[in-house]
Amino acid sequence: MTTIRAPLPIPSPIPPSYQPQTTIQTLPLTTPLENILATLSRDGGLIIKDFIPQTDLASITTELQPWSTLPSHRYTTTTTTTTDPPSHPHDAFPTIPAQTTLIPGLVGKSSTIARICASHPLLESLRQHILLEEFTLNREGSIEENRIDPLLSLSTSMNIGYGAPRQLLHRDDNVHHIRHKNENEEWGFGDVSQFGCLIAGCDVSREMGATMFVPGSHRWGDGRVAGAGEVCFAEMTAGSALIFLASAFHGGGHNSVPGTVRTMHGLFFVRGYLRTEENQFLAVPRSKVREMGPKMLELLGYKKPTTALGIVDNISPHEDVDGVWERAM
Repeated sequence: MTTIRAPLPIPSPIPPSYQPQTTIQTLPLTTPLENILATLSRDGGLIIKDFIPQTDLASITTELQPWSTLPSHRYTTTTTTTTDPPSHPHDAFPTIPAQTTLIPGLVGKSSTIARICASHPLLESLRQHILLEEFTLNREGSIEENRIDPLLSLSTSMNIGYGAPRQLLHRDDNVHHIRHKNENEEWGFGDVSQFGCLIAGCDVSREMGATMFVPGSHRWGDGRVAGAGEVCFAEMTAGSALIFLASAFHGGGHNSVPGTVRTMHGLFFVRGYLRTEENQFLAVPRSKVREMGPKMLELLGYKKPTTALGIVDNISPHEDVDGVWERAM
């Protein structure tokens, strides 16, 4: 049964006269990991300056050029089986305005993004410290050590054009109906279900729609909702990245600068036992999967953890990817 939702309201722009009472901290990439984790624990997000070099940014732009001018909508394919008109250019993401062009399945379209996703030292460290699941099972006195590594939930480029309204403030972990502890309860990274990394494809200003962010809101209980009067703006230079926990309230800002497009390349990671936002087995072409290394295959879900999650024919798919595909035809 298909659920039809009413369109979300378009919020009013935040007045130019608004002065944030908080800021989001910017740290260099050379910052020790423990300091980065401490900032994430306190604020729920931070900006890493010069997260990737300009050469990588240029490569990403070149690799994504074939998709940069295409409408990002499922109805544009020639194999569609529905005659229903599109109700929104981003059906799965009603919070994203029509003035934004999405490029989904990013790791399958940009080899540079795929390399950053799989091998950027900071991303790997954060995945291991925040999202890795390690636990033991006791089977009649036989102790079994287990490990479930994180998955790539979503990879997408967002090109936010002039006139795009700001988003309603939201938490990304709502997609899994995550419940949040009250502020008087002890909080830890074990309460985090996912985190995001938004890499700036251009210099990002408040006027161009820099991401609105509410520091400290990752520790709020479900009874408290963020308001526009609590945000600050993630202004940053091209190649820098906003890294934030999915329980922190945030939202894309209003692009009020004529003739501009704010480009953000997003990588979102989730605990390995949760369903990913993108179906990675269909979002990334098989031809691209064949070119990927072990870590990227693990992030896409082709490698089973120590438990029996994601198996095909009673094996981990990464052991015989081509054979699994052939038998599935």
